[in-house]
Amino acid sequence: MLEKNFNPESFEKNFSFEIEASLKKPTAEPFMVLLPPPNVTGSLHIGHALCFTLQDIVARYKRLRGYDVLFQPGLDHAGIVTQLLVEKHLYDSGAEKGTLTREQLLKEIWLFKEDSSNVIINQMKTLGISCDFSRLRFTMDEGGKKAVSKIFVKLFEDGLLHRGKKMVNWDPLIKSAISDLEVVEKEVDGHLWYLKYIFADSSGHIVVATTRPETIFGDVAVAVNPEDERYRHLIGKDVVVPLTDRRVKIIMDQYADPEKGTGAVKITPAHDFNDYEVGVRHKLPLIEIMNLRGELNENVPELFRHMDRFEARRNVVELLEKTGLLEKTEDVKQKVPYGDRSDVPLEPMITRQWFVNMEKLAVPAISAVEERKIRFIPKRWENLYFEWLNNVRPWCISRQIWWGHRIPAWYGPDGQVFVAESLEKANEKAVQFYGKNRVELVQDEDVLDTWFSSALWPFVTLGWPEETPEMRRFYSKMIVVTGFDIIFFWIARMIMMGVYSQKEIPFPDVYIHGLVRDEKGRKMSKSKGNVINPLDLCQKYGADAVRWTLASLTLPGRDVKINERSVETGRNFLTKLWNVIRFAKMNGCTYNKEFEISDVAHPAAKWIIFKIKQMVQDVEKSMGEYRFDEVTRHLYHCLWDSFCDWYMEFIKPILQQQTMTDVEKQECNLLPHTLLKKDIRDTTSWAIVQFLHVLYPVAPFISKKLSGEMGVLEISWPNIPNVAVDFSDAIAEVEFLKTVISSIRSIKQYLHLNPGEKVNVRIESACYGDISIRHENILEKMAGIRFGKICSRTIAVVINGAVIHMELEDGVDILSEKDRLRTEVARHRKERDGGIARLTDSGFIDNAGDDVIKEHRRRVEDMEEKIRKIENLLQSLEDVV
Repeated sequence: MLEKNFNPESFEKNFSFEIEASLKKPTAEPFMVLLPPPNVTGSLHIGHALCFTLQDIVARYKRLRGYDVLFQPGLDHAGIVTQLLVEKHLYDSGAEKGTLTREQLLKEIWLFKEDSSNVIINQMKTLGISCDFSRLRFTMDEGGKKAVSKIFVKLFEDGLLHRGKKMVNWDPLIKSAISDLEVVEKEVDGHLWYLKYIFADSSGHIVVATTRPETIFGDVAVAVNPEDERYRHLIGKDVVVPLTDRRVKIIMDQYADPEKGTGAVKITPAHDFNDYEVGVRHKLPLIEIMNLRGELNENVPELFRHMDRFEARRNVVELLEKTGLLEKTEDVKQKVPYGDRSDVPLEPMITRQWFVNMEKLAVPAISAVEERKIRFIPKRWENLYFEWLNNVRPWCISRQIWWGHRIPAWYGPDGQVFVAESLEKANEKAVQFYGKNRVELVQDEDVLDTWFSSALWPFVTLGWPEETPEMRRFYSKMIVVTGFDIIFFWIARMIMMGVYSQKEIPFPDVYIHGLVRDEKGRKMSKSKGNVINPLDLCQKYGADAVRWTLASLTLPGRDVKINERSVETGRNFLTKLWNVIRFAKMNGCTYNKEFEISDVAHPAAKWIIFKIKQMVQDVEKSMGEYRFDEVTRHLYHCLWDSFCDWYMEFIKPILQQQTMTDVEKQECNLLPHTLLKKDIRDTTSWAIVQFLHVLYPVAPFISKKLSGEMGVLEISWPNIPNVAVDFSDAIAEVEFLKTVISSIRSIKQYLHLNPGEKVNVRIESACYGDISIRHENILEKMAGIRFGKICSRTIAVVINGAVIHMELEDGVDILSEKDRLRTEVARHRKERDGGIARLTDSGFIDNAGDDVIKEHRRRVEDMEEKIRKIENLLQSLEDVV
């Protein structure tokens, strides 16, 4: 016997899905789920839980449908963030900054990686993620290193990768370049300082506004717009850079905006991306005034050398004010670029880096989506993909840190670079180049951007660069499920690298889910105190409840808003399921392997078979469209509405009564009561097992547990014949019975009759004979009525060809009820008309999502149904005295 209370902790920990995940079907159609590798930086967060749950649902569903599924797990080394984390731990433990060698730090990071990996894998198993962990990959494992080196060399030899000195986003805390995609623009409170640039001939000055006065020492010009009448006469004039004796010219350039500041801008090409472009156009010199730590260097006056950039800003402003060169200061809101990992303001710096020519790689990647070889689900995310690829810039892939794939490039004594997959191959090239037998080579100190190795993930995980059976079988037959925030970082780059290196798309489908936010739609962060730990939720409510909740809240193109109450709702649904199985077992229901659908006799049994078949078809359709929310909705309504609210109430009298009426026997083909009871038990057990097996991809723990309790150990996808035609009469009769019961309940509700008190009713139906005799027990119990003598004070309501005569109590004030119902109809009409107005508003239709529009249409339909019922009831009350 099942425990009385649903306690997921008592059985979830006993299940392991590793054997199931590793089973292969060599003759079946291959299908791969590519898990985005989580960073080896600690615990999984709620975003991981969402992404992994959706992937696991797909993997389990495909296995049940007969596919040979590879659910590939992996972990990402996460270069910058992992190194920062370990360095902080070491410094907090007493290590002195700057004393660690490369080898010492890497040794500590590898130890951290091992501990963190075990934690993450165990967390994934707790959540029920059924990856094939025997195939676990790491972005820096030996296979990954070989693949990265091979692609790097190929890009170099094909002219798609080069090393050069360019302006990059520099992170002074990490002391490394980062890519454009790793920049976070933050709006902060700042200042606009108005500085006087004195004319060299002392005839006056021009005022320039800047938010970065510390960079004046790198100024090489002042620019004004050629259309700006205020300054046209000053073009070509020399001015003196404040706090220096250096002269620069006033030049004209369209970059200067007459509407911003004074319309005159300082040009500092070595420390500003826009200024750099101006400098290129006008062939201006570069004066670098900052070192890689964000401190001012020897190219500034001695007073400011070695000062931190922000300390220098304060001192520069103070001196400008003292010397009378600061005209005024304004408080402004400004956008400042921050590093997404370090969370410090970035500096545009000119450094020597490695760059990939993304423009050429983007062309076939764009075509792959345009030609429908790859589809984004939902489709609207294609626009974001195209927007980025059509405006793509060179990708800076070198990082000045130690944790990562070291760049496979070596330098000779004169700086000549040799790009090769190994030192041995680099030596061969160097010997040939220099004409010597032996050359001392030094490897590049930098490592590659983490996303470089991640871009190779679809084929590296399948064994490439080796020619493996898995590569031949699964490449380009996979789905990627991920958040929209890494479409640029990961999805686009995987497509580019896949098409470039394999001459074939890596995957045909990309499912994009939203971000997980709190119930108010805010991003989760420790500072807000709204972070939800998925493992805490699993411990409190069970992993299945967490999975169910995440799937049910996943609407196409929408963020997931979650709180504990929503997980509690998921747990309540599973508790309902638990109690259903307890009810079934207490009433002798055990799965019968010999059960035949064609032998079923009772109309309710035939009806529930039809509803199960309908649910299976609906779930199959929704899974084909990756509508996880619809999958849970179909399951919910099948269990809660069809099975619990109706079917269980229909069968309780049969399971619990000892004898049958003659009419019941006749309607069930004269089956003896004991056989009918067995018929109902077998049907109930069969329906429960089918439901559990469809639920399994979403909630595997409870499905496996309860399926075993029903006597079925192996999970399989239902294969139910189409019963709609053969069972049509029974289905129609039960639907009619439901309509009668619902209508009587509505009448009692609208007339404010006590639902617990039975009222006298007579039902007439031309289609179904005397339904009140055939289903007397069900009607009396579920509708709260009795079949007795009807007095003259009655209403007669026509519903689907049947006439329901209901006796009214003496206390019912007909006139008052009519007035109240008319008021209620007016209110519903107003609400309906408002909904119709919104649905005919082009502005609303253009901006609202499909699901929002569908929900509004459903509300309008609900209002129409309520209006129809009340108007029908009002018509019936007209004849009552």
